[in-house]
This record gives sequence, structure tokens and C-alpha cells, in this order.
Amino acid sequence: MAISFELFGSASDVGADELRNRLRRLEALIDHAPVPIAIAHDPACRMISANEALAGLLGVSAEDNISLTPPDGQAPKYRIQRDGTDVPVRELPMQYAIAHRKPVRNNIEIVRADGTVRYIQNDVEPLYDSDGTVVGCVSVCVDNTEQRRAERLLREADRRKDEFLASLSHELRNPLVPLRNALDELRRSGGDPLVAGRAYAVMERQLFHLGRLTDDLLDVSRITRNTIDLRRERIDIRVVLHSAVETTQPLIAVAGQILTVDMPRESVWVHADFTRLAQAISNLMNNAVKYTPRGGRVTLRAADDDGDVMISVSDTGVGIAPSVLPHIFDMFMQGENPLGQPRDGLGIGLTLARRLIELHDGRIQAMSDGPGTGATFVIRLPRSDR
Repeated sequence: MAISFELFGSASDVGADELRNRLRRLEALIDHAPVPIAIAHDPACRMISANEALAGLLGVSAEDNISLTPPDGQAPKYRIQRDGTDVPVRELPMQYAIAHRKPVRNNIEIVRADGTVRYIQNDVEPLYDSDGTVVGCVSVCVDNTEQRRAERLLREADRRKDEFLASLSHELRNPLVPLRNALDELRRSGGDPLVAGRAYAVMERQLFHLGRLTDDLLDVSRITRNTIDLRRERIDIRVVLHSAVETTQPLIAVAGQILTVDMPRESVWVHADFTRLAQAISNLMNNAVKYTPRGGRVTLRAADDDGDVMISVSDTGVGIAPSVLPHIFDMFMQGENPLGQPRDGLGIGLTLARRLIELHDGRIQAMSDGPGTGATFVIRLPRSDR
């Protein structure tokens, strides 16, 4: 950063050499300060220099003139916006502070040359000479980008929590109506065994549904508190897959879909909790069924892959939007379903699947080429050779 001698007034009170030494020390201090700082060297803000911190923030060289209205007419290397709209020149922080001869605090967005945006709190102070004439200004920036990102994530998490509570209320309320109706039928049946049989069957199904919801809520609690316990043993992955298929097969039949299972002919061993691993795979298969239209295909595959066991669940369903894909395993995350089906479940199946796989020292990945292209979830688990 080059600080002009004239910017700080005359040398009447100190010698010229001493003043130059002070300016060099000030320049070094500003250049290496961790806070982004800019200095406008003229009232028109045609020449503005940045210290190293600000140059790094803007993605430019510290030797560059960072003015948005440079005298040589070169295109600026960044833009200043508010709420996504470019700020007019007369309202730019430095120009505004100089024109109104007063300090200014702004919340602005700096759009760098590569298109990335940084959210900045910007404080500008006019600089005067000994006669009270404005000769430039100094600008100090505080980068609030990470804070803004954290706030956005918290708002999104809060929104998903509200959706979860609404889904939970809906899911808990649904079984109550058929349970009440079944009890009413029993009261009016006069002991008719056929009516009683139908009523008991309804109550059994709805109580099973309530039990499943309770189990899901307990799993949410265990995930939050990191208290999921595994009872691991050496098991054949094919037995786990058969269990997952048995759990999901009725849903696939009701949905009118085609299930393809491709697994090794010989045993492939893993060190795992049978129940929890089967639960993770079932959750992936249930998710595939939920987002695949009637007549679509769900495929479960397993293979030995370079010392790992690779398990994949793929479908020909609605796919996953690029904006959703990075968050697909987040708690309470539920993608939009264009099949016209109402949202059901609590949105924790994929979160639980990932956590269970990680507890087995494995990893899971979601892949999709976008809406309408289906989705694939791939699990990798270490083999157990003994």
C-alpha cells in the first residue's frame, strides 16, 4: 500500500525526515494488519489502495488500484452490492462518506472477480488536512461471511425442525382415527367374531405403526446423544441383505415396482450388528420405493470390491436435485416428491442410515444426475476375513 505524504498534511510540527519515518511505520502497520483496510488517496476515490488482508479478501494484488472508478478506465475487479443489486457510484461507501463529510457504517456484499460473494461490515471515516478539507478516507472491513453462512444454516435447520414437528404431529394423529373407529365397531358388534376380527386387525396394524414411529423417535434421540450401541459379530452380508429385502418387499409389491437383487454367490463376511445394518439398508430401499413411480425399478447389489464390501441401492425414480444432494443425509431433510404423494415418515431414514454405516467403520455416498434420472446410494464396509 502506498500512503501519500500529502494525505497527512504538512510537516510544520515535525521534521520531514521524522514525518517520513512515521509514515513508513504507519504504512507497515496498515499493510500487515489482520483487518482488511483501504485508503482513498483523493476525494474522488479514483486511487484506492488495499492492505494485504483486504487484497486477499478481494482476490487481487496488494499493488493494484482497487478503485471502482479508476482514472485509466479499466474495468473494476470486483463489485459492491446490497441485497444482490449493484450500488450506484454516488452511494458507494467511500464516496458517500466523503460527499457527506461523516463516518458511515454499511453492510455490503463484495462480489469478487470469480463470482464468489463475501458479506462485509464496512466502516468508512473521511480524512481531512490541516485546513479541514476532505482529502480522502479510510475504510475498515469485517468479513461476516462465515457468520452469515452459519445463520443461514441455523435458519434452515430450524425450518426443517418445524417441518419435522408438523410431520410428527400428522404421523401420530393418523393412527388414532382408525383405532377409535375399531373400538366403536367393537362396542356396537354385540360380540360378533367377524367384526371383532376386523377391528383387532386394524388395531394391530395401527399399533405397529405407532411402535415404528416411537422407535424412530428413540433413534433420533440416540443419534443426537451419540448413544447408538452396536452388537457386532462376524456375519455373512447376504443374510443381512435377505433380511432387508424381506422388510421392504411388501412396500415394493404395493407400489407396483420391480425389485432386482444381485448378490455374491459365496459368503462375504463383515463385522457388524445384524439388526442395525439390515435397518440401514432397509431405510435406503424404503427411500428408493418412496421416490420411484409405479412400474419403476429398485435394484439392490452387493459385491467384493478391492477388500471392501460394496452395497448399492439404486432406483429409476425422481432423482435428486443438485441443490439437495449435498444435504440429503441431513436430519429431517425430505426432498420434494413430484409423484404427487404426500410427505410421509419423519425424514430421518437417510440420516440414521449414514450414522449406522459410519458406526460400522464404513461410508455412504449419494449420487444422482438430477431430477428424473433416479438415484444411487453406495455403501462401503470393510471386509472381515476372520
